[in-house]
Amino acid sequence: MSATAALERRYRNLLRAYPKVYRQWHGEELIGTLMAASDPEARRPALRETFALIAGGFAARARNARAAGAPWWVDGLQLGVLAVATTTFAMTIYVWPSPGYAVRPIWTLGAVVLMVAIIRGWVRLALPLALIAALEASRLLVLHGDAWQVADFGPTYVEASNMIPYWVIVAGLAVLAVRPGKGLPVRSWAWLLIPALCWGFQFVYPYYDGMLPWMLFRAGVEVLVLSAALWATVAVRDARWALAAAVYLIPGLTYLGENLSMHGRKGFAYWGLLTLLVFASFVVARRTRQKV
Repeated sequence: MSATAALERRYRNLLRAYPKVYRQWHGEELIGTLMAASDPEARRPALRETFALIAGGFAARARNARAAGAPWWVDGLQLGVLAVATTTFAMTIYVWPSPGYAVRPIWTLGAVVLMVAIIRGWVRLALPLALIAALEASRLLVLHGDAWQVADFGPTYVEASNMIPYWVIVAGLAVLAVRPGKGLPVRSWAWLLIPALCWGFQFVYPYYDGMLPWMLFRAGVEVLVLSAALWATVAVRDARWALAAAVYLIPGLTYLGENLSMHGRKGFAYWGLLTLLVFASFVVARRTRQKV
């Protein structure tokens, strides 16, 4: 393969970072410009070009991901609620029998239906399901045990930090349900990969709770995703991604506040980094809007 053909092939691979529609409209033009400006003997794009193309593709996808016709806060709040729902149920559902962990079919089915309802924008179905899940998870504290008989089909918690995620989902859906205007945007089915991946880890690690590989993996993903939210905020020029990140962070900060004595320097540094990324996203969103 000649140097020119190899370089063009690699440019085309880098352009996959852009949305398909963008490539259809501008792909050949970009390839032509890049090839004309390149070294005839080069077989690989320069590192600066590679980074620029990947960054441009991510920015284009972030702009393309904005829900058409939905205000920024609706888009961001729905994304945040969806992020909390998928990660919470990923951690509270056990699909493989193991010592000390109960497989709860009704809880699992309700969680899947709830996540699908949020993805499809069916807020009138999602809200009552989320409320049932929150009451079930909080029954010992909110309902005082036997004060009101609730079917024992879900986990029961005694710490507020374990209950907060369910009430964050309820509060977010309640705001979305009463807002005037059209329905909610339809989200990608790829969101279901979050619980699917976590449930897959249960097969590899039967003793799931406190699993170090999963915890390290989750921590790394959270830092990357919140960094991407900051980057997307620069591209989109509004606070939808910052709002989604802030909603997602609420349960984590509640856990931190309830267990301050259990966290060392690494724990505080980790949560501090996540908070800083979310705060920076709001600052960037405000400044970019002022410049427009």
